[in-house]
Amino acid sequence: MTKRVQIVYSASDTNNSDIHPFFQKEAEAMKRGGFLVGVEPLFEANTLIYKGFAIYSQDNYPQDSRYIQGWKEYRSTMRLSLYYPLIENISIPTFFVSELNEEIRVKMNELGWSKVFIKNDVKSLRNIGTTASVYPDTSLIDIKKGLDYYPVQGCYAIRKYLNPDVFQDEDRYWVLNGKIYFRNNNIPKVVCEAAQKLNQVGSKYYVIDATPNFIVEVNPGECADRYGVNSPELFAKWFKDAFL
Repeated sequence: MTKRVQIVYSASDTNNSDIHPFFQKEAEAMKRGGFLVGVEPLFEANTLIYKGFAIYSQDNYPQDSRYIQGWKEYRSTMRLSLYYPLIENISIPTFFVSELNEEIRVKMNELGWSKVFIKNDVKSLRNIGTTASVYPDTSLIDIKKGLDYYPVQGCYAIRKYLNPDVFQDEDRYWVLNGKIYFRNNNIPKVVCEAAQKLNQVGSKYYVIDATPNFIVEVNPGECADRYGVNSPELFAKWFKDAFL
């Protein structure tokens, strides 16, 4: 049987039959690379890959069995509490709590931490400001209020605060069908180690954010390239190598 792989993109806000403008250039490159593209699964496709905005609820995750992975695999690289145990020794020291209260300060004192970076199981408040997710620079009340805006159920991650200077060399590495892709092919050993451990959860499409020395976080690959340094043509080349 001929392999027909379709990239299914998020739809435009103004016309739900069009690909969202955020992904249009990439979709055009994917089509030139030999993929089917669209906002709904096509009958002729025998493999589907979702490429769109983050999905936080199983109810909203596509159910078609032709997708390369299901909700279980997707969430395994989205929720920090699920993937962190696999990479604990090569990531930022982190503990988890069900509530944001003064017990956090007690635990910080035990660990000798003066500051922490707080996120829910998926999101932080970094987009609001550099200290929006940093306690005690920002109060627990304000952090909770900000994080609860996002529709994510689960625990909170309390991460050791690191000086921003250590993140200067942070970059994003794409893991497609078990293989790591990066624009100059210079992949740190710590990223290779992380991928070897994370591949066991079964995800065929995720990203690793890392410095040359440690893993910062992991995310599903469905969301767009936040750094904007990889061309649509390069993405199409990677996807063709991994999936066609």
